[in-house]
Amino acid sequence: MTTDQQSETSTTALQVACDTAVSGCVFRMRTEEDDKDRLLEIARDHVNEQHGKEVTLEEIDEQHVETVEV
Repeated sequence: MTTDQQSETSTTALQVACDTAVSGCVFRMRTEEDDKDRLLEIARDHVNEQHGKEVTLEEIDEQHVETVEV
């Protein structure tokens, strides 16, 4: 009898997304936990370029990054 190994182990990732209810934006990005710095930089650049707003990496990390199961 075979078992599904994916269902037995859960993996987590980091996710950041724009608040689509407010901005109408559909930006969403997920990455492995060890690539957090890149995730923060891409999200900061997105907010700056698409929404004309300056935010710090710390603001994005504290307010918008969540850990999700994949």
